Amino acid sequence: MPKPPFTSTSGDTGAMQTCLPTAGDVLAIVASPHDVASYVACRLAARAHGSVTGCAMSTAFLGGHGFSHEATVLSLLDAPPSTVHAHDMEPGGNGDAFVHLARHEGVHSASWAVIETDVAARLSALASWHDLIVVQRPGDTGADPIDGLNQLLLRTGLPCLVLPVVCTPSSVFDRVVLAWDGSRAATKALRAALPLLMAAKDVLLLDGATEPASSSVPQFDPITFLARHGVEATRTLLDVAPSAAGPALLERSRRFEADLLVMGAYGHAPLRERIFGGATRHVFGHGDIATFLHH
Repeated sequence: MPKPPFTSTSGDTGAMQTCLPTAGDVLAIVASPHDVASYVACRLAARAHGSVTGCAMSTAFLGGHGFSHEATVLSLLDAPPSTVHAHDMEPGGNGDAFVHLARHEGVHSASWAVIETDVAARLSALASWHDLIVVQRPGDTGADPIDGLNQLLLRTGLPCLVLPVVCTPSSVFDRVVLAWDGSRAATKALRAALPLLMAAKDVLLLDGATEPASSSVPQFDPITFLARHGVEATRTLLDVAPSAAGPALLERSRRFEADLLVMGAYGHAPLRERIFGGATRHVFGHGDIATFLHH
């Protein structure tokens, strides 16, 4: 079982608590202050002694309606978030409710934001001082969240923890699958997910790297890196065609009874992924497991 790097004493309770590597400042994309993403983001921020920001945004953003820097007919017709009203931060308002939730979960610094128009630019500005995005897939069975999730990953440059439609508000995932293909995105995802990996009980690394290692530069070895941080992972080869990578990752995750899948997003150009499919797009479209992604 992974061992924490150190412990500290909470000033509020006096009890010894485990301190994991910091998740930093967490941004929750939500439709209301009491969404599951709000609870998970607050608990991650509290565990890391970081800050949390709740960002109310139109659910259409994650329902398949992307936004551009310019106002479009679609964005003008799109309904604003149901959370928005004139006195959002007054007692009983959604901003007030989110801050109270954050404090109840142990976060000392919390804020609330609302994005109604020019979503891409404002989201990019907000993300620039955060370390992680937490968001839940939309519950609308007819929604296609791929475009919205694409924008979160590609425009913000942040790792994203995407929660399934049905989930419990936990910030600890016991059984984690790591999808490893040797790409830059996979390496970034693994390193960014370290706080979650160190809290896990079982970690399975699916090794699908196919390109031979170069002898001219040092190579990153995921098992060695994880062991250095106290994470014991089991490595299993995943030898499938690129077109079958997405279904294989989800099938192995279900077989492992994983509650989190960590993977790089868009190891190829997004246009190629859109035309030819790809693991990222398949997991977005068919996954029912919490997924930690980084581009």
